[in-house]
Amino acid sequence: MKIEDKIEIARNILNKAAEMNMSKDILLKISQKIDKYVVEYYHKNRGQKGGLSEEEYV
Repeated sequence: MKIEDKIEIARNILNKAAEMNMSKDILLKISQKIDKYVVEYYHKNRGQKGGLSEEEYV
C-alpha cells in the first residue's frame, strides 16, 4: 500500500473518531500514526521534484 493511501485512510479514521467523540487518548494515538506516515512520506520523497530540498529538510 502506498504511503499516500495510508495517510488518507488514517486521516479518514481520525475524522470519524472525532465525529464519534472518541477519547482524546484515542485521537492522539491516531494523530501520532498520521505524523509517522507524513514523516515517512517526506523521507521517501526528499530530493524529488515537489519534495523537500536539503535546505528545507533541516
